[in-house]
Amino acid sequence: MKRLGSEDGFTIIETLVAMVLIAIAFLGLAGVHTVSAKAQSLGNNLGLATHLADQRIEESLRTSFDSIVTTWELEEREGVSFTVVRIVSEIGVAKKVEVLVLWNERLGLRSITLSSLVSQVTNA
Repeated sequence: MKRLGSEDGFTIIETLVAMVLIAIAFLGLAGVHTVSAKAQSLGNNLGLATHLADQRIEESLRTSFDSIVTTWELEEREGVSFTVVRIVSEIGVAKKVEVLVLWNERLGLRSITLSSLVSQVTNA
């Protein structure tokens, strides 16, 4: 009886098992990619909201002191609708300006608030 020598290589079963393991690994990476994309979107919207709030604070600093009043408006940036509320309260000879920016995301309503004190000296 003639014996065959050792044949190096992979069997079909070994190859299929390896393919299944690789597929499972790629599915795990796909989940990480989805979470990463959502985090980027959240960060981008937070950056846009912060920029809007900062703009409204700067506008208050450039406006005459008596013209700084409470306002609200809707603004759309990069496909996202933001509600911008400027709340003005008098504190002695100064005004406290708070800018609240609200927007909806997949995770629900989000907001950011920036505030500053404005006096007649800074707006002269």
